[in-house]
Amino acid sequence: MSEHEKSFHSGVVSTLSRVRNNFWIPRGRQVVKKVISECLICKKYALKPAKQLTGQMPRDRVVESPPFAVVGIDFTGAITIKAGDQSCKKVYIALFTCAVTRAVHIEVVSDMSVKSFIFALRRFLSRRGGCKIQVFKSSYRPRELRGSSSLNVRHGGEGFLGATDEEHQRPSEKILGKALLTFEELATIMTELECVLNNRPMTYETNELGEPRCLTPSLFLLPGRDNSLPEHFLEIFNKVVDRETLTRRKLYQSRLLKQLWTKWKDQYLLQLRTAHNFTNPSSERNLKSGDIVLVEGPNKSKLLWDMGVVEQVIVGRDGHVRACIVRTPKGQLRRAVQLLYPFVI
Repeated sequence: MSEHEKSFHSGVVSTLSRVRNNFWIPRGRQVVKKVISECLICKKYALKPAKQLTGQMPRDRVVESPPFAVVGIDFTGAITIKAGDQSCKKVYIALFTCAVTRAVHIEVVSDMSVKSFIFALRRFLSRRGGCKIQVFKSSYRPRELRGSSSLNVRHGGEGFLGATDEEHQRPSEKILGKALLTFEELATIMTELECVLNNRPMTYETNELGEPRCLTPSLFLLPGRDNSLPEHFLEIFNKVVDRETLTRRKLYQSRLLKQLWTKWKDQYLLQLRTAHNFTNPSSERNLKSGDIVLVEGPNKSKLLWDMGVVEQVIVGRDGHVRACIVRTPKGQLRRAVQLLYPFVI
């Protein structure tokens, strides 16, 4: 063990080489493997997260519905802005994501209080219409609205919210950098970023000339607005607008929208299966109460993660263990099984 530590916890070959500089041990490779397997530091780094059968997609994500009928709500930030009189303040970004079309609506809020959130929600509902379901990212939920049974998104269970958060965060960090903007400037940039995100491709972009363009969220938000309109569509504009013309135009738009949803089913939904990497770890053992686990934290080093004991397992609607309540030195935590690393003594 001493030679293993002196070699900075190297593997079997390096440790065995250092040992043989002074000693010859029969069946040395097997002995070194056994010693390294008892090293607590190496054991932590060798741990792998618990696995579970990939759950089915929620029905609200695979059924046709108007944009923003099923909404996920997330907060990001904080972003420092100029507040006047050479002072600074922090503001936050409220992300409203459609679970079906992946469309995004961005609101800049002054703080994370319930009052600011309600104002942002009212602005969203006034522009986008009523929503049927709201899924919160619980780690950024306003304090008075906490208490739901949803998982902490930063620690698993985020679904489409996690992907949207990354898609928003990367370009915003590159654009803003160290710039110190006013509230109006930041709100303008976030609105322009919203436009960019709503024009991002949802399906594969082909290299063939003449192939139909890939799906984007903006096509669902503005189904009648297309840069590649057929020629006969321009003829409609040149004619006198009468009842027959308007009826024909309405039928044409309805046909375009139907084709759009057909493409959404045939391409986007099938692509989700590959993107989500469905697994079937039938040989894996489910976590149970009393198991010792390493809880994944914000730090990259596993040595800085907390050890804990599983106190309760949480079973999903499909009967599989999806999350656990873990007791750690910092208190009880609720984490998805993918962020728990079983520790075998």
